[in-house]
Amino acid sequence: MLSNGSYQAFGEGQRNRISCKTMSIIAVLGCALCLIAASSVPVLGSPIASVRGAISPSVVATQRSGRLAGCASRQQLEAIKKFQDTGLRPGKSAVENKEESLRKGRSILADPVELQVKDFAGEVVGQEDLALKVARPESAKGLVHRYLMYAQNSMRAGTASTLTRGEVRGGGKKPYQQKKTGNARQGSRRTPLRPGGGIIFGPKPRDWSVDMNQKERRIAMATALQSAGPDFVVVEDLDGKFEAPKTKEMTGFLERLGAKPSEEKLLLVVEGQKRNALLSARNIDRLKVNKPTSLRIVDVLGADKIVVERSALETIKNIFGVQPTAVPEGAPVDVPVEEESAEGAAPAAA
Repeated sequence: MLSNGSYQAFGEGQRNRISCKTMSIIAVLGCALCLIAASSVPVLGSPIASVRGAISPSVVATQRSGRLAGCASRQQLEAIKKFQDTGLRPGKSAVENKEESLRKGRSILADPVELQVKDFAGEVVGQEDLALKVARPESAKGLVHRYLMYAQNSMRAGTASTLTRGEVRGGGKKPYQQKKTGNARQGSRRTPLRPGGGIIFGPKPRDWSVDMNQKERRIAMATALQSAGPDFVVVEDLDGKFEAPKTKEMTGFLERLGAKPSEEKLLLVVEGQKRNALLSARNIDRLKVNKPTSLRIVDVLGADKIVVERSALETIKNIFGVQPTAVPEGAPVDVPVEEESAEGAAPAAA
């Protein structure tokens, strides 16, 4: 047995041994740091200077200036040199046209598409141009697809619903005893494993709609319309063309335009309320009728041919095209306001 004094002497000896170990470790680390500091200073005639002389000057300069001194790989040194020469960080490329990069992601004015204007008899009587503000080529496909998903999700009611085993009526009594039947044990008749039971992970009412900005929707619709330009058929206004609502007259009118109502999906865009035309088109399964202010992306993308009234085409240009510049009232269109005022002031001065 050790007395209290013996315990105290034993503890002091342990502390002395620990302190000696700590001091020895600190001394070794200090010597190592001194050697590292001495090796970083070149001395003429020393083996350290001869070794450092074998390294290329660019690497030595990079090691002195950068944080990766002594541990930089070849790829890191190349990236540092590229950053010093061009100012570009790894993974970045030089911009050849700064103005083009600033316009990235914005809408652009599409090249005009020439459209033939036909009359009610199917004869060519004029020509129109279609040039809308569309998305850039690199983002057009994704933007139109997002708008299509937006429209289709908005049409979903989201009312599908099933009952889980906790919501099905009944099932409180055990169907049969636990043992001696030869069947699998069951605790309820409303288990999902039996007919009439609950549904596992079944649908529940939910909102399928997604968000999309109004400007994005407008540009997506304009892109879809512009891409369907070759399928456009522009006709003169249908006011007074259909005296009575007859499906046969609408079918003959579409066939004279080169469309096939029995084989192709068609979209008829009319301006205003034309009752006889709408009633004549409602019995044609593959024909959709709409106004230019309420076009649907599903109908535009799914149509083989789009028949547009001339007035409806002007409305489409005003909505999805470049807005015309406002002209002050009383000012002539051909002569600028400044030139007119200067010419008018000259006789007064004379």
